[in-house]
Amino acid sequence: MKICLRILGLLAVLVAGEAFAQQELAGIWQGKLAVDAQTSLTIQFTFTKRPDGTYSAVLNSPDNGGIKNVAASAVSWDASALKVQVPSLSGAYAGTFKDGRFEGQWTQQGQALPLALGPYQKPQLSKAAIDTLSGSWHGPVTIPGGTLTFVFRFKPNDKGELQGSLAVPEQGGVEIPISDIEFADGRLALKVPRVQGDYTASYANGALTGTWKRGSGPGLPVAVKKGDYAAPVHALALNMESFAPLAGKWQGKLGPLPGPNGPVNLNLVLRFEMNGNGQVIGFIDSPDQKVMGIPVIEASLAAGKLAVKVGAVQAEYRGDLSGKTLTGQWTQGGKSNPLTFTKQ
Repeated sequence: MKICLRILGLLAVLVAGEAFAQQELAGIWQGKLAVDAQTSLTIQFTFTKRPDGTYSAVLNSPDNGGIKNVAASAVSWDASALKVQVPSLSGAYAGTFKDGRFEGQWTQQGQALPLALGPYQKPQLSKAAIDTLSGSWHGPVTIPGGTLTFVFRFKPNDKGELQGSLAVPEQGGVEIPISDIEFADGRLALKVPRVQGDYTASYANGALTGTWKRGSGPGLPVAVKKGDYAAPVHALALNMESFAPLAGKWQGKLGPLPGPNGPVNLNLVLRFEMNGNGQVIGFIDSPDQKVMGIPVIEASLAAGKLAVKVGAVQAEYRGDLSGKTLTGQWTQGGKSNPLTFTKQ
């Protein structure tokens, strides 16, 4: 009887062990890949169990918006050893499961880098932390050639989880999603995957003071205070005589410009209008980039020659006005390209 009980007990352990291993793999596993001495990349594998007991996987990196839901071609898992092939990145992962985590290597283009993976746990914020962060925060960021404004917005979703976005009003105010928000003991950390950005800051006296980094680039000091952001009005020194022929929308194509798949043309819209206070204002829109409302900070029109400055993108446009056509040059980053606008 004791022998039978031992056999039954052994079978139970084996069956439970197999089930446990299979269950352990399903879900998100995360680790840090040290690319070089200064750069690390967060790696996430999401494993999904198929009905036949095999697994599929996708690879993400919260630090890099270009690595999103990259599918693996094959997943091998035998309860102790894991192998994942990611051909679209020319990469593969191999690791051994021990003490609740994988120890292994990521191999890509002949280079092998250590990568340990552990179960991902979404940062949990206390109610006090959510209450403190919820709302809008804004402050200046000094960049080469000028100043931009960072606007962080935080709000809880239907599940009570904190969501956030980052916008730069001078560059169109597009709200870019934030991820991996952590806030405890007066320290904030968050990521902006689409632009490979990280922000870390200390909280004190209603302000966040910290550093913004993109990829392996240098950090920029960023201090933001809580409160709604009111965009400054860039009233242009155009009298009614100069404003009349410019009022409205002007459509043009900038290019050809170098692109990842060859030369491209970029649609631009130049707008001149009057606000509720009777001030002349102007904007540049880039529909292809989904960036709208970049302020024109200076404009002049004399003897049919228009000069425009767009401070946020450090660009200038100079053109000759003839009826409903502006023919000129767009200068940005030390390079000039022909650009003709037609009034719509």
